[in-house]
Amino acid sequence: MLPVRPSILLRLTALNAAVLAVMLMAFAGVGVFTLERVVRQRAATVVRESARAVAGAILAERRAAAARGEVETVRGEHEQAVLRELRVGDLDIFITDEAEQLMAARQPELAEPAVVLPPAVRTLMATVRAQRDAGALSDSTVVVRDLVLESGPARAALLRVVPEAGDENEPALLITALRSDVDDTLLLRQVRTTILFAIPMASLVALIAGFLLARRSLAPLDAIVTRTAGITAANLDDRLPVVNAHDELGRLARIINDLLARVGDAFRTQRQFVADASHELRTPIAIIRGEAEVTLRRSARSEQEYREALTVVLGESVRLSRIVDDLFLLTRVDAGSYPGRDATLRRDAVDVPALVHDAVRSVRSLADSQRVTLVVEPDTLEPQAAVRGDAMLLHRLVLNLLDNALKHAPANSTVWVRQQRVQGELRVTVADEGPGIPAAQRERVFERFVHGVQRGPDSAVSPAGASAHATGAAGTGAGLGLAIARAIAQAHGGRLTLLDTASGATFEVALPLIPSAGDRS
Repeated sequence: MLPVRPSILLRLTALNAAVLAVMLMAFAGVGVFTLERVVRQRAATVVRESARAVAGAILAERRAAAARGEVETVRGEHEQAVLRELRVGDLDIFITDEAEQLMAARQPELAEPAVVLPPAVRTLMATVRAQRDAGALSDSTVVVRDLVLESGPARAALLRVVPEAGDENEPALLITALRSDVDDTLLLRQVRTTILFAIPMASLVALIAGFLLARRSLAPLDAIVTRTAGITAANLDDRLPVVNAHDELGRLARIINDLLARVGDAFRTQRQFVADASHELRTPIAIIRGEAEVTLRRSARSEQEYREALTVVLGESVRLSRIVDDLFLLTRVDAGSYPGRDATLRRDAVDVPALVHDAVRSVRSLADSQRVTLVVEPDTLEPQAAVRGDAMLLHRLVLNLLDNALKHAPANSTVWVRQQRVQGELRVTVADEGPGIPAAQRERVFERFVHGVQRGPDSAVSPAGASAHATGAAGTGAGLGLAIARAIAQAHGGRLTLLDTASGATFEVALPLIPSAGDRS
């Protein structure tokens, strides 16, 4: 059992929501990562610059005290004074000597600064001293590290202050600036929480909006599907609505409308063909049946009567057989008009001039019986005037043209056959001296089951079943001769046309020639 695939509407909606969700998650991930880096860099910059600011203020205070001649009476007095006056925000500042003895401290969250260094700060000082002793750090380097205090994570900057020249009595100092990361951690947590709720909400909104947008965009397609489902053989003239002729759905509707027009034409042509064929076949069948019923109605009949009845039956059977053969031939030629559909349509090199002479010889006796002269003009073609196709079908094409000309050629007239090469084509022309065909009826003579034209002032194309001429050498009297001839010409890549002449009817068939060596060069 084949899996059931969701509709295009659901797939478009899901795809839109999925793409937006992925984009939002990628954007959120990059944003959170960038925000964390910025926050960490800002915290490191704050503690580093604060440590340097404190160190600079202490050195300035020492120089000012020395200029005033003051002597520090209490250990750390100048450093504590600097911490009281210096604005360093919410940072904790610890100042110790080389022996890590606390000299001054500033902790804004406490009313009284602690008199003991936090263990984490003391551990940091020991680590930095070991690195300086090993030569990995210089005296002026500000070391920034992450610490974990009792109150939470923090960022610390450690700077060693060396006495200036002339201050040998002053001790070297270690300045530690601490900044709590609790606020930054809370900020990042709030951002993550907001994103965690925002992405599903945005995805839900995108899902609903995408569904509504996709349904609105596909509404013309639903209309096309509904309207197409309601079109049957009874209403092939109905057409699909074209909302916007310039978008994809509009072009689809136009293409379907064009397809419906072609299908409708083909259906009407096929229906007319079936009706005409049924009408044409009904006449000989009715005659055969009528003769049989009349013959069998009496208990005794003479041999002459039986012979007359069987003669009628035989004649109509022959006519019926020819009609059926012509219908099969039309079917074969129609299929052969499209390469690859009919393998029986041969593609051999055919000597058309020789084929024309053979066809003329075939109808010579018929022409003599009708007192019509057949004239084949001298060939002006090279010996290589050949086309690629089926010799039997091409022979039938020429026979049909000759038969049509003989049917309408008056007694003591001439039928002309000409052959010429024109721009890579072989053109065979058959002209008679009959009354001709009116311009308004020249295309209808090629339709199937359209019988001969009653030529003259009141000329008109007779419908099927109103044949005005007898069956000829190649035709059946069913109005299929010219239709078969044109179908054969088209199947060979050529064309059959009725030329505009002052008198008579002139049919010209043009077939593509096989290029000769001179043409290819």
